[in-house]
Amino acid sequence: MTAPTPLRYAISTREEAESLLARIGDSMVALVKIFQDETQLVKAGRLSEAGELAAEKAALASEYLREIETLKANAPFISHTVPALVEELRAAHAAFRDILALNMRVVATAQNVAEGIIRGAAGEAARNQAPSAYSADGRVATKAPSRPVVLNRAS
Repeated sequence: MTAPTPLRYAISTREEAESLLARIGDSMVALVKIFQDETQLVKAGRLSEAGELAAEKAALASEYLREIETLKANAPFISHTVPALVEELRAAHAAFRDILALNMRVVATAQNVAEGIIRGAAGEAARNQAPSAYSADGRVATKAPSRPVVLNRAS
């Protein structure tokens, strides 16, 4: 990962515009790689390894957003100065959005599966603790207070 570039709003030369677009492209490539890695890890069920990518992903996303803000602040000059590079960036950004959407679907699916497992385990634990006897007056005995479900992340 490269050192963050200070936020600059005044792009006044072609070289600065080209450099900004190159940095944005590099940030997108790095983000695509990390999203693809995360997607593969989640699909493989290696969630703790996928979670370890969070800090790097956040740093890359922050850098990318800073550069996009600089691009927005200088959009008229940049689109006039290097229109072909702007179009290349637009095309790359469309592909980037598709990769991000896939990553979000995979992560959301994993989250839904995990929540379903937790709900099922909690329901089963509650069912196992429920009394199945009648009280002296012939009514079903009251339920015992429910206990929280505890997960062991080490296993």
